[in-house]
Amino acid sequence: MFIKRLTVIFIAFIIPYFVKGQSSESLIKGLGIETNLGYGFIMPHHESIEYFLEDHLRTFDLKISKLTYGNKYWNQLFRYPYYGVGFYRSNLGNDDIYGYAYGLYAFLKAPIIGASNKANLSWQFAFGAAYLTKHFDIIDNPQNLAISSHLNMYLDFSLQSTIPLTKKILLTNAVRFTHCSNGKIESPNKGLNAVSGSIGILYHINDKPNPVYVELPQIDKKNEYSVIYAGGIKTLSHYESGYFYASSLIFDYNRNYSLRRRWGIGTDLFFDATNIQYSTNTDKSDIINADLYQIGVHVGHELVIGDLSMLINLGGYVYAPVEVFAPIYSRIGLRYRIKDKIITNFTLKSHWAKASFLEWGIGYVF
Repeated sequence: MFIKRLTVIFIAFIIPYFVKGQSSESLIKGLGIETNLGYGFIMPHHESIEYFLEDHLRTFDLKISKLTYGNKYWNQLFRYPYYGVGFYRSNLGNDDIYGYAYGLYAFLKAPIIGASNKANLSWQFAFGAAYLTKHFDIIDNPQNLAISSHLNMYLDFSLQSTIPLTKKILLTNAVRFTHCSNGKIESPNKGLNAVSGSIGILYHINDKPNPVYVELPQIDKKNEYSVIYAGGIKTLSHYESGYFYASSLIFDYNRNYSLRRRWGIGTDLFFDATNIQYSTNTDKSDIINADLYQIGVHVGHELVIGDLSMLINLGGYVYAPVEVFAPIYSRIGLRYRIKDKIITNFTLKSHWAKASFLEWGIGYVF
């Protein structure tokens, strides 16, 4: 239920961000319906997954999309992208063990080459919730070490091309990477990664709006510092019950080098109560047990869409008193700025392709 609630909050939050301040007439402009079919495969990043794969994927998407036209300055910066909500369905390579995935997501699609209302090459990022019909069960489905809960996080990144067929109908096709997992809230949680190709049709309900050009703002601060505290819960393994607390205290220096991008470096102080399994200081309380802490340094980049940003970090541990899954960690997710100073954070910390925990937090920029 935790993943479902977070995703409902996210979709309820992010869609109003894109549409706030628009009249009912402007909301209708650029409205479209898209459907596509795809074919692909599960990436077997673990032997336990590879052994049970027996079929290719067949995917289906239905999306309600909105073409931006320039009433916000980030529309112009990103070549007038599409945004909206979508529904996803796919088999998962083994109907008996992995079942089917049903996803509900919010997305943003922005051109790399060309314009949205013409032939173009675009990238698309989607985030939401996925319901998987099969999950790990020690009695009924012990072979499924990839997914341990029905409700999971859904992430999708794709490269797409669009070719206009008529004034209102466009042909779309894509190569996409899709990930489903619960962020280690339940175990086992190796996750499922899929690669697929798709083809579809986008139909504009009304005429595509003509782009509007606005004056771009200046960058207020090129150099910024921020501190963010984020926490989450995770499980140890499917053999042991109970939830453990994990958190991140993040110190960042960021350099805004355009209205669309910023890069940064920083340090992380991690607390992970699941490290108690490796600790010899079991007589100490968690908060003062040094074995439950790690320190890392990272580099990162953010794609800035107004007050919203898409984040990716790559870091390494410089202090880890007990065993860690890998010396390198990554972070991917979203941040939103409230009145330029307050940051809300929703990110996933991982080691290689294995999730560590979901970081849900708040921070301050100075």
